[in-house]
Amino acid sequence: MNYISMINLFWDSATTNPLSTGQVSLYFALLHVCNRSNWAEWFQAPNQVLSVLTGLSRSGILKARNELKQRGLIDFRERGTKATLYKVTIANSTQVSMQNSAQNGMQDGVQNSVRNGSTLKDIDIDRDRKNPPISPIALFGEFCAAYPKADADRPGAQYAYCRVLREDCHITEQDLVAAAVNYAEAVRILGREEKYIRSPESFLSDNFFAGYLPGQYKRPQEGTGKGRKGNSFNNFAQNSYDFAALEEELVSN
Repeated sequence: MNYISMINLFWDSATTNPLSTGQVSLYFALLHVCNRSNWAEWFQAPNQVLSVLTGLSRSGILKARNELKQRGLIDFRERGTKATLYKVTIANSTQVSMQNSAQNGMQDGVQNSVRNGSTLKDIDIDRDRKNPPISPIALFGEFCAAYPKADADRPGAQYAYCRVLREDCHITEQDLVAAAVNYAEAVRILGREEKYIRSPESFLSDNFFAGYLPGQYKRPQEGTGKGRKGNSFNNFAQNSYDFAALEEELVSN
């Protein structure tokens, strides 16, 4: 079981049992912490770290984790004043066995059909091409680097990013990266303050990104901003969180 397989299983579960944005954000945050903890069965995740990763308040974290536990996606153990222990349970042996059996069955069926004289045209693979079983996230880092807002790599943004690619087979990761670059340019030219810049989740979830895709984007004219000169990004307020220190604390404890 690898990281991508875990994400794939999560999307399969979410398809039949829709989750709230908070639940999705917390699940992906826990998956990230689990990965940083070398995939330990039980790992600790302080509320402070989860709040930084998800943007949720303490009460929001408590609510979301209870709902995820009820759905069988995670388990947790409270330890008083110590950090809560978590376990990601979606990748249980039954699910892995079913997935491997389905994948092996499909591969054997394709190979046998080819051996028996069938061509690839005889095999119905269009549906799998349009709805790939693995969430494409190869260029998500580039999207976040280009996006004109701090903390663009939050789990909620990754969820929205993957959903766009899964729901529209005509949009590629390169398109979304280009849209982020174009939006950053428009924000700079128009002198938008950071508080008026859409979150990456909103940029993607509301289909707002469509106007910034290659071929759709119209570059604003210089000087059309509201009296702001220079590069407004120089004035962005950056969060003071030390992610490296927080993650090192997780792994060492």
